Amino acid sequence: MGFLILLLVILSVLNWRLIHQHQHLLNEANAQIELQTQVDALELNLQKTLEIMQDLAKKMQLQQEVLDLTALKLNQVEQQNADLVGLVSDLVGLKESQRMIKKL
Repeated sequence: MGFLILLLVILSVLNWRLIHQHQHLLNEANAQIELQTQVDALELNLQKTLEIMQDLAKKMQLQQEVLDLTALKLNQVEQQNADLVGLVSDLVGLKESQRMIKKL
């Protein structure tokens, strides 16, 4: 009879250990699922961030092209202004020369 009681105690302890180990494995599995969910969310956020950065890079490139074109046009206008100033200066010089000739 004592042997059966000892056997029941041993089986109870083993059963308790098995249940405890099973619960531990379930907790680890749940933690792993939660961790994988977080990783998936971070990957999605990273992908969205990358897309935003690529979009910003394209916009910045377009802005740079517009800025370069604007600078080129501004340089052309400045050159035209310089040419006009030169023509006006030549015209003023010519009129001044004509006045001097008339005085003679």
